[in-house]
Amino acid sequence: MSGTAGELVADRFRQIHLDFHTAPQIPDVGSSFDPDEFAATLVEARVNWVTLFGKCHHGMSYYPTVAGTMHPSLKFDLLGAQIEACKRKGIATPVYISLRVDQHMGLTHPEYVVRLEDGKLWGPNANQAGWYQMCLGNKEYIDYVAAQTEEVLTQYDADGIFYDMCYFPPGPGCFCEKCLARLGDSRNDVDAHRRQTWQILREYSTRLTKLCKDLRPNATTFFNSRVTANVHRELDVLTQLEIESLTTGGWGYLYFPTYARMLRTYPRPVQGMTARFHKSWADFGGLKTVPQLHYEAATILAAGGVVNIGDQLHPRGNLDRGAYSVIGEVYQRVEAVEPFCRNAVPLAEAAVLLLPSTKEAIAGEQDSLGALRIDSTIEGAASVLMALKIQWSGETADRDNLSQYRLIIIPDKGYLDADMARRLDAFQKDGGAVLFSHEATLHEGQFGLTESPVEYLEPCPYTPSYMRLGDLLGEGLPETEFVNYKEGSYVRPSVGAEPLGEVWKPYFNRAPGLFSSHAQTPVDAPTGNPIGAISADKKTGYLYAAVFTGYREDAFYVYRDMVSRMLEQLMPDPLVRPLSNVPSSMEISVLRQETDGGSRLIVHLIPFMPQRRTAASEFIEDAVPISDVRFALRTGAAPSRVALQPRDHAIDFEMDGDYCVVNIRRVLGHQIVSFEGV
Repeated sequence: MSGTAGELVADRFRQIHLDFHTAPQIPDVGSSFDPDEFAATLVEARVNWVTLFGKCHHGMSYYPTVAGTMHPSLKFDLLGAQIEACKRKGIATPVYISLRVDQHMGLTHPEYVVRLEDGKLWGPNANQAGWYQMCLGNKEYIDYVAAQTEEVLTQYDADGIFYDMCYFPPGPGCFCEKCLARLGDSRNDVDAHRRQTWQILREYSTRLTKLCKDLRPNATTFFNSRVTANVHRELDVLTQLEIESLTTGGWGYLYFPTYARMLRTYPRPVQGMTARFHKSWADFGGLKTVPQLHYEAATILAAGGVVNIGDQLHPRGNLDRGAYSVIGEVYQRVEAVEPFCRNAVPLAEAAVLLLPSTKEAIAGEQDSLGALRIDSTIEGAASVLMALKIQWSGETADRDNLSQYRLIIIPDKGYLDADMARRLDAFQKDGGAVLFSHEATLHEGQFGLTESPVEYLEPCPYTPSYMRLGDLLGEGLPETEFVNYKEGSYVRPSVGAEPLGEVWKPYFNRAPGLFSSHAQTPVDAPTGNPIGAISADKKTGYLYAAVFTGYREDAFYVYRDMVSRMLEQLMPDPLVRPLSNVPSSMEISVLRQETDGGSRLIVHLIPFMPQRRTAASEFIEDAVPISDVRFALRTGAAPSRVALQPRDHAIDFEMDGDYCVVNIRRVLGHQIVSFEGV
């Protein structure tokens, strides 16, 4: 394959991650494999990338190996036959190697297994079905993996290596004899353990990456579980950012949209990995509906990513024809819209700023496991902004991208260091706006923003508390004392700032021996403290409650509407304005694409109509049509034409100032609208 590793990833929109974790007790591995049928099934399903297995979690290799252990019932070179068949059809073939998990090595070399802090091996007990977890600080084990990597990249036309299960041990790190010996006199120092855990990660990942590049300069390299909020420290070993997110397998529907927007500004292509399974990995016989898998693929494309669908090959080597009929129908649609996705750059007018939780978090973890966490606060911000159709990406202090945004949101918490405060001050002096909430930027009793419209007093002593929203924040809502389920902060307005609303208190906090009725105590009286404030120049806004965490955890629409009213003041002319029949559940994403014919804006419309069919998960079985979806896009000037894609069906539009207003007669599942010449 020609081009760089990143270019290869970005060019392949229709990918498969083909798991093959196969126990050594399975007696007939590969017995029904037909290379022509295998490749034909992938081609028929429009697949142009498939990750194939070199070594699985059981520690079994699927090719003749000197370095490893070939599966005992495999009678031929399965990996080689798969790669050869795929290459004849132009399908890219990176190879999978399980790293942390290796059951065979755990059984034959228990000295390689992670020891937990209590001295136990990190693996199953006698009554469990599970995996042993290898110590990746053990040089002999990494030598073993390196030898397997060398075999794969020298013997086969593999496009790269996917190393799996690269997470950290629980607690501060591994307590095996070698890790303790390496720590020396610091073996009882938790911080030293954490630093060593980080050092071990960097040692094995840089070593294996160098090996891959030495053997194949354009090889893709990816270490799964390393795509975190701290990924900026590991970009040198990642040719792509692959976000594993099986929506019904524990990740949920908000995971990928949040992570993609937090990470897509890095100079790496984004892969979104979902799966065809009804539940999670290896759910044999479990299969999503076409609308469900199509929705998941659409959200990946709308975020500027390429689509990767997880599957698992049957031990005998047969692809599931039924599964690939579903995948093929989805990938036929993906293939049709690829011309409107290739090289399309997501637009973002707002940034969610992810900060370390405290100053101490930076000091304690910056050189070890990482100080940044994507949690309910960030997920809540993602959920609010997507509901409001605000175009946003994530930012952290390691990047200096603020000038490309109009609005910065600092949700609920986070320590603001002096350098970031200086950059935000310059951003606001240049006309940018900031919205922050609750304890964001708070340190030692003061907010860190130079232009803060409030001064901090103390934590609100009541949880829950109540809110009289007032005219601005309460516009369109009933006049009542709304509950704030989450924590709040007592503040007073800075000179010149406009106070908004008022905090009301309950009679008392609910506690053992002091409670009234079933839930929070009823509202009692006003406190005189505002629930928010906005600066006189309408460039800085504040909300006292942990509104973003609250929206994620309690789904209270009032939190979303409070943010909406504030954004109308801080950024009155957003890129997208929903006008009618645009439910909060519909995702609208805007990307810019340069083509031979000029520039155009690409808008993705994706209705999201999940149903909760179990206690734990949401599912989508059907695509529900929405009629007469009317929205306005700030194009600045009239486009040369507006069309529904990929049919290239021109539609009418009208200009309202800088906004192009369109009405989409029907949206079913996923609709792309192109605005040409703007």
